[in-house]
Amino acid sequence: MRLGPHYEELRGFLKESWALGWPMILIMFFQFSIGITDVYVAGFLGTEVLAAVGYVAQLYWTLAILANGITVGAVSMVSQAYGAKSNRGVGNITANALIMGVTISGALTILAQLYPAAIVRLAGMPSGIQEIAESFIKVFSLVLIPTYVMIITGGILRSSGRVRVTMFNSCAAALANVAGDLVLGLGWGLPFPGFGYMGIAWATAIGTTFGMVLNLLHIVHGPSRVTLGAFTNPMGQCVRNLIRLGVPSALQQTAWNAGTLVVYFLVGRLEGGQITALAAMTAGVRIEAIIFLPIFALNMAAAVLTGNRLGMHDVAGARSGAKATATLCLAITFLPALAIFVFAPVLSGLLTEDPGVLDEMTRYLRINMIGMPFLALGVTLSGALQGAGDTLATMRIIFTGMWLLRIPLILGVMYVLRTSATGIWWAMTISIVLMCLMLTQRFRGDAWTKASVDKKTNAMLWEACLGKESAQTGREAPAPSKEG
Repeated sequence: MRLGPHYEELRGFLKESWALGWPMILIMFFQFSIGITDVYVAGFLGTEVLAAVGYVAQLYWTLAILANGITVGAVSMVSQAYGAKSNRGVGNITANALIMGVTISGALTILAQLYPAAIVRLAGMPSGIQEIAESFIKVFSLVLIPTYVMIITGGILRSSGRVRVTMFNSCAAALANVAGDLVLGLGWGLPFPGFGYMGIAWATAIGTTFGMVLNLLHIVHGPSRVTLGAFTNPMGQCVRNLIRLGVPSALQQTAWNAGTLVVYFLVGRLEGGQITALAAMTAGVRIEAIIFLPIFALNMAAAVLTGNRLGMHDVAGARSGAKATATLCLAITFLPALAIFVFAPVLSGLLTEDPGVLDEMTRYLRINMIGMPFLALGVTLSGALQGAGDTLATMRIIFTGMWLLRIPLILGVMYVLRTSATGIWWAMTISIVLMCLMLTQRFRGDAWTKASVDKKTNAMLWEACLGKESAQTGREAPAPSKEG
């Protein structure tokens, strides 16, 4: 039986989404494995070390928010340049993004090296872990530049047809980090005891630097390579466009992270049972992370696919590709979400033996699983919007969802309805549903398809990175990708 053209088109987009998505799922898993190993090793070294690792990790990734912002802007522009078959555009965007990243991370490195104690106090770390935290920060800040470079180059590689290269490099960096934790931290395979918590810090430094070097090797080779001239002649308008796309993303992530801290603060202010609720939420997030991996991987896949299509001036293809990626994300997450809903008591029992925490964690998981399909749809569509350069509108929606919906709803159920923690879990899920509806409404319109077009010049934002040459001059056909 011959299939209709619409079915064939959908199947093609699903295949493309999966080809981009599965390596990114593995990338997310590799990053997840690093965090798990850090916690595992720290647990052997004492409660203070475990607490310090968790605290400093949050601070470390807070300092890296700007790297993620630059990466979102770079992914949007690079994916469009790659779709337009402009190797020159890809190379120049890469150079300007790296210049921005090194400048910002270099300044942060100097500040962290000069004032580690002040940073620890400003972060509000308990006095019992301040000394350990200072030691972590001194080492971690030394690799802020490699961290920024690794994050930015990873985004550039996956948005320019080299997603499997990114996957292999992430795997190698993760293995180096995990091995370093076990060898340097615990002394596995060494004729003397490990270096304790400093071993964890240096393992992160080694793994991050290794990942950076691997990424750079591919950035400076191949048809879309960066030339020395691109580094020595930074383009003001190209940098401004990267800032224009990246700053809203950095603010979005900051608003979400800060809002999440406020949610934890409010849960801790419940009248009775706050410790039980905090424990249930903390443990529940670990189980939810199983589903977050594919969701955020397909968020990145949607950004690349949408950007590539818009670079080809194929708006219909960008829209269809985003829909296909969202459909794939829903399909992948449905069964795990259903399994967690059904077996929530069993899964909760794996992480706690306290009857109160087990019951509360079961309620937390089941209520959150109801909202999981909406989260999958919303996060995937937000990736498509960011790939199209619609980062300002995405930021507004996420900010509204967190600060004008979620937190007020939680305050309402706590101080007006005076419910238990269950009311907070419902407030969180309702806010996810409303955010999804707002993102879907934005996607259904046409404004996002023009977000990467400069209204003054009527050229796409990435074309400012071609320099004095015209956009047409810069659109040379790329060499065939080894990844197909």
